[in-house]
Amino acid sequence: MFVFFDIGSTLVDGPSQGPARRLAPLFGLTDEMRRSLDDFLLKTPLEGPRALADYLIFRCNVDPDSAMEASDTLWKAQIQEAQPIPGAREMLQTLQTAGIPYGFISNIWPPFHQGFQRLFPEESRDRPAFLSFQLDLRKPDTAIYRAALSALSLSPEETIMVGDTYANDMAPAMAMGIKTIWVLRRPEKEHPDLVRVLDGQLPAPDRTLASMEQLGVDVFHALFVTR
Repeated sequence: MFVFFDIGSTLVDGPSQGPARRLAPLFGLTDEMRRSLDDFLLKTPLEGPRALADYLIFRCNVDPDSAMEASDTLWKAQIQEAQPIPGAREMLQTLQTAGIPYGFISNIWPPFHQGFQRLFPEESRDRPAFLSFQLDLRKPDTAIYRAALSALSLSPEETIMVGDTYANDMAPAMAMGIKTIWVLRRPEKEHPDLVRVLDGQLPAPDRTLASMEQLGVDVFHALFVTR
């Protein structure tokens, strides 16, 4: 058994809007420019706010001083804004105690990942992580899942994916044959896919829970019980 966790909105929470959506209104970015910025942020190993500012300057024609100020402010904010989701730390600690290996597959950009590491220093240390900004891949592309399985010599049948979104976490994992646990923390955001699952239009994950606090070792083991 190996358990993969999504990070954002599964283990840590943050602002309701992602970084690209927060920057777009500041500089009047079009939807196309915002989408390109979002892809850049999530798929680039940025070393600091200067790299973000350069993108805004040269790709979005933003004033250099304004770009640097906004980039520096956002970068620092994202590190501090990350907050642990109730039950997340306890779940990872329980897996450690039980000797069940785990890692992370996540669409995330560098400062928010730093915020995660700040909150979960012991739980994240030396754990395999397959992150969009490091791999130039982002969910729901199944390539990021294939990369994780290949790197750890895992088969889909022995692997579990825990995440909060159907489109990014559940659907691609199920397509790979990975067992799935949908932590439905934000049912209002997942409402369209939830309705389709309930109506039988989309395949259901193996388990659906309302919170991380409902997740325990027994839930993982139950996925491997032959009925």
